[in-house]
Amino acid sequence: MKKLILTIYFISTIVFAQSIPNSLLVNFKPFETTRTNCRPGTVYRTNEDGVKYLVKDIKQIKSEISSDGNLVGQMTFSSEELLTMLNLNFSSDFLTAEVEIKDAIREYTEQANVDLVLWENDVAEDIMLDEDSEYFIIRETVASQNITFRFSKNSISQLTTGKSSLKEKLGEGIDFPFEISKKFREVKRFFFLEEKMKNTGGGLF
Repeated sequence: MKKLILTIYFISTIVFAQSIPNSLLVNFKPFETTRTNCRPGTVYRTNEDGVKYLVKDIKQIKSEISSDGNLVGQMTFSSEELLTMLNLNFSSDFLTAEVEIKDAIREYTEQANVDLVLWENDVAEDIMLDEDSEYFIIRETVASQNITFRFSKNSISQLTTGKSSLKEKLGEGIDFPFEISKKFREVKRFFFLEEKMKNTGGGLF
C-alpha cells in the first residue's frame, strides 16, 4: 500500500510540473550546468536507468543564430535542476522563478536539414545502436553571458541551503525579491529544446 501511494505521488508531481505553463521558453529544459558544447544538432541518449550520455555532435546539421535581446519571464524548475544549476537546495519538488536573460542568443535547426541528414543520409541508423536507450536531438538552445534567477518569499521559505548567495531587493510590490545572477566571460548555453528520435525512416516523432 505504501509503495502504491508513493507511486501515485510521483506520477502526480510529474503531471503537476507538466501542467504549469512557462511564460518564457516554452518546453525548454535547463542544462545541468552552463556549457559551450551541446549545440543544436547534438544527439544524446538516455538508458533504462535514466542515465544520460552524449552520443554525437552531428556537424552536417547546420544551426542558425538569432539575437533575441533581453528575455524576462517565469519558468518552473525541479528542485534537482535548481540544485545543479545554482547550488540552491529547496525542499519543494518544483518552484517557479522569474528568469531574466540578457542579450540572449538563440540557436536553432531547420526541419528540412535535420530530416535530410538523419533519415535520407542514414545518419540516424548509424548512431541509434542501443535498443534499450531513448535518443534525443537538441533542436534549439538559448545562451548568454548574463542570467538572473529571482524567487518569491514563499519559495525562499522552502530554501534549505544557499540563501547567502541570494540578494534581496527591498520595496513594495516586488513579487520576486530574492535574486541570484550568473555572469561569464564568454557566451554559454543555459536552456535547450529537444526532440525525441524514433528510427522509422520517416523523420522525427
